[in-house]
Amino acid sequence: MAPPFKRLLFVDDEPAIRVTLSAILRRYGFFVTVAATVAEALEQIRTSEFDLLLCDLNIEREGDGYEVIRAIREVNPRCVTIVLTGHPALESAVEGIHLGIDDYILKPAQADALVALLAEKLAARQPKRRVLAVSYDEQVLRSWATLLEGRGYVVNSVKDDAGIRQCKPGEFDALVLGSSVPNEKKKILIEEFRRRCQVPIISLQKGNGEHATDAADYQCDGDPELLLKLIDNVTSRNAALQKSEAQSAASGSGGNGVPVRQN
Repeated sequence: MAPPFKRLLFVDDEPAIRVTLSAILRRYGFFVTVAATVAEALEQIRTSEFDLLLCDLNIEREGDGYEVIRAIREVNPRCVTIVLTGHPALESAVEGIHLGIDDYILKPAQADALVALLAEKLAARQPKRRVLAVSYDEQVLRSWATLLEGRGYVVNSVKDDAGIRQCKPGEFDALVLGSSVPNEKKKILIEEFRRRCQVPIISLQKGNGEHATDAADYQCDGDPELLLKLIDNVTSRNAALQKSEAQSAASGSGGNGVPVRQN
């Protein structure tokens, strides 16, 4: 099974372009399915899942590439759609805006420019990781939000218990508890959170030698650089674990994920 975010449907009626460009895209790690006609493309869309569509504008007749784009938009609105065209026109651009096309690229397409464009548009469509941050210090919360959002995270900052009680399974990729929250309170919040979300929990300590008594998965001091690295590591590891478990479930083999504690 092709990994998500790499499945590409390439539609073009010119055999030489299909062979050459699909071979290049495969070398860049894309899993490419080709179609030479509108009917072939529509059948692929009905029977397979795609993350990207690279489609000639005029396949069998002028503008019929839009039929393919409409079809994939119906089944996957988040699919990245790039139009190949040798004859750009205002009418095409207007129609493309209505269909939410991500971009146009002119024939003959330069491989490096095309791959860079696909990567850029694909990265913009991928879901961002979400962090729930709890602290009794509003300035700390603002600092965390600035740092993490600059790193591409979505941050939900709270200074009371409500954010913990209201969170839903799968809503967050990590929980960060600030050093302003007493350890005894952290124990309660961690227990409450784990009833709802099974994701990594990071507890920040005051750096005064105080022994950590909460049940967080990771302990960290307040150094921003270390915290950012830790969040990157644990959310990446958690995403990989979730992907592995999903693949195991899909194959019927089950999963053996073992949580790791870092002190």
